[in-house]
Amino acid sequence: MSDETPTERFEPPTAPLPAGAAGEAGAVTTETEGPDRRMLIALIAIAGAILIALIVLIVVLVGNAGANTAQPAPEITASESESPEPTPTETESPEPSVEPSTEPSATAAPPPAPQSPSFATFTGPNRATCPDTSSSVAITWSWSSTNAVNAWFGIGTTNAKAEPFESVPTTATYTFNYQCSEASQRYTVTLEDAAGRLTHKTVEVVRQ
Repeated sequence: MSDETPTERFEPPTAPLPAGAAGEAGAVTTETEGPDRRMLIALIAIAGAILIALIVLIVVLVGNAGANTAQPAPEITASESESPEPTPTETESPEPSVEPSTEPSATAAPPPAPQSPSFATFTGPNRATCPDTSSSVAITWSWSSTNAVNAWFGIGTTNAKAEPFESVPTTATYTFNYQCSEASQRYTVTLEDAAGRLTHKTVEVVRQ
């Protein structure tokens, strides 16, 4: 039959320390924690001094920067300013001499305007040598013209276009027959330009 009674463990009672021993133990603990606490306080003091030094340095730098920006710009006195450049003087160039005008004066009559059309050349006799009063003799004229587009030859008129004998070239060598039965006769060459303007050349041929 088992023994069910619980077994109890008995620890021997701890003997209290004497009063002197307890005091020595407490003194050792206090002496051990004292240097660490003093070191911590010293570190905190050093950190605070460094922080204060940084704040003072920042304040000084900011004050110097403000003083530099607040200083007025130095004024440039008359001695420091650049001397003005001398203004070049312009030399007057002599005026060109005015040549006398070759234009005609207002009182001079203007030259006549060239006719259009016009005869550039015209040659031919104004006398007819007749052997008798019943025959005819040949007479040759020649002419050249400027700006003419048409030409006519007329007998007994001063306007060959109005009373033409025949149409002729504007530049030509032309032969016609003078009737010796006439003591004299008028012959005309008329020129016409593109605008319809007329120019006449009339010659009176006399029988000899």
